[in-house]
Amino acid sequence: MHIQFAELPVFDQDRAKAFYTGHLACQVAEDQLIGDSGWRWIELTFPGAVTNLHFVKRPDDTPGTEPCWCSLMAMSRQRSRA
Repeated sequence: MHIQFAELPVFDQDRAKAFYTGHLACQVAEDQLIGDSGWRWIELTFPGAVTNLHFVKRPDDTPGTEPCWCSLMAMSRQRSRA
């Protein structure tokens, strides 16, 4: 079993994408518009990792007063028997 996606709440997708690709060597796996809102599905990969990062929308850039909830989706892999 592994974690397929980790969701990170962000206000500015371009700024977050630039940070993770520029400072943490993430690669862009997907960057596509979602509907008419201008929001995009951005999926980043980490070198050598099976978990990808996906941005979810925050309402604004005001610092939160409570901890952030990050949702994780676990996917199982079938092992081949040799």
